Amino acid sequence: MSQNNLKMINLAHDIAKKKFGQTFPNPTVGCVISKNSKIISKAVTNQSGRPHAEEIALKKAGDKSKGATMYVTLEPCFHSSRNGSCTDQILRSGIKEIFISSADPDLRTNRKSINKLRKNNLVVNVGLKKNKTYDLNKFFFKSIKKKQPFTKVKLAISQDEKIAWYNYKSKWISNEYSREYAHKLRSLSQAILTTSKTVIKDNPKLTVRIKKNREIHIPIIVIDKNLKIPLSSTILRHISKKRIIIFTSKKNKKSEILSKLGCEMIYCKLNKSNKLNLKNIFKKIYALKISDILVEAGGIFFTELLKCKLVDEIHIFQSKIYIGQNGKPAIWDKKIKDLKLSLKDTRVFGSDVYFNYNII
Repeated sequence: MSQNNLKMINLAHDIAKKKFGQTFPNPTVGCVISKNSKIISKAVTNQSGRPHAEEIALKKAGDKSKGATMYVTLEPCFHSSRNGSCTDQILRSGIKEIFISSADPDLRTNRKSINKLRKNNLVVNVGLKKNKTYDLNKFFFKSIKKKQPFTKVKLAISQDEKIAWYNYKSKWISNEYSREYAHKLRSLSQAILTTSKTVIKDNPKLTVRIKKNREIHIPIIVIDKNLKIPLSSTILRHISKKRIIIFTSKKNKKSEILSKLGCEMIYCKLNKSNKLNLKNIFKKIYALKISDILVEAGGIFFTELLKCKLVDEIHIFQSKIYIGQNGKPAIWDKKIKDLKLSLKDTRVFGSDVYFNYNII
């Protein structure tokens, strides 16, 4: 493999990475078109997922794309869009060769585009820097495979691995640097999932606050079995700017009020254990075209998610604070001991240490 091909496909991944978190529920895809080792055009998937990177790059290149080589991080789409599929646009453009890092797991496209391009005499190379595409868009690959959102859990824990004092007397365990990075995690997520218990206890905003004097609203999902969420909750303010989805078993006057306020009410039956079925709820979340969520809730809910094997990634901020044996643990079931974790990243934020684990 020539150094130029590696350079171009790496560039495609670099520009895709810059848009991560802005193209949900679509993956972020980078595309570079070159001829005689010179870049003609480059593009990344547009915000909200359309137009695709290939379409933008081809439009920029115009007639110069004839006889050129395209480098794209994910297989071009096969299904039709306003201007035809990306595959058809590539065929019309006169591109002679294409490097595709990874096949698309979406069955509407999966290897269909690769096969069609080859049948039409394009030189098609598949697999160059495949792992880069997977690492960048793992939410996309995993959510399509499982038909449920890629789920990240954020926890702030003490040195002795507690998430709160016995009486919840203090709001913060982590420091301001950790909290700043936590906002970045929110910004890279499609939605935040919490529980009514957390809303009642902490009354959080659950907004993205990276820049001063600016709040960004991303969808908030609340698991609220008995519809206990207070109507005065901060997350219910200025609701016209937000998307609030509430899963509950209660359909009553309060649910009607919440619906009129603008909340999306999704009613679920309780299971034999008198609980909401979390696996079914996650399937419903995926059906809402939400494929990536960040969970911000307490240890009991985290434990339930682990029991249901619904967690893909854990983000832990560990402080130097000691809470003591009466503190609230992160995991409430001692039987959950055999978690197989893979350390992906670790950082230092002042006196706090951050760990990012994948669940194997």
